[in-house]
Amino acid sequence: MIVYLTRETVSAGDDCDAPHAHRFAMSDEWTWEELVELARVEARLPFIQGGLATWGLSSNFPLAVVAQQWTQAKLLFLTRADRGRLDWHDGELWLHWSYFQQLNPNLVHQVLRDLKLRAAATS
Repeated sequence: MIVYLTRETVSAGDDCDAPHAHRFAMSDEWTWEELVELARVEARLPFIQGGLATWGLSSNFPLAVVAQQWTQAKLLFLTRADRGRLDWHDGELWLHWSYFQQLNPNLVHQVLRDLKLRAAATS
């Protein structure tokens, strides 16, 4: 599988090659943890002075939060069925890292976890 990955910039000097697009290959038999970790490594997410950068990974919906001070990502309730809802283009999976500056990563995770992108039907 080919993954097309982009990320936001962290400073004006980081803007020179925005949107920091990168393609990489990964196994078709992936887990959510493997996808997020490989996307983190391949994106080469910048560290910032102070050590508190917070990032959110998405593909049509939020997938995970990564923080510079954490040793591993926090995933958002993902199931095998969610794979079909991802942002696919001609067989490529498109992912994007959003930069949440130095916001508390637990707060970002909570907000993204509780985020509703569609209205709920009523009876």
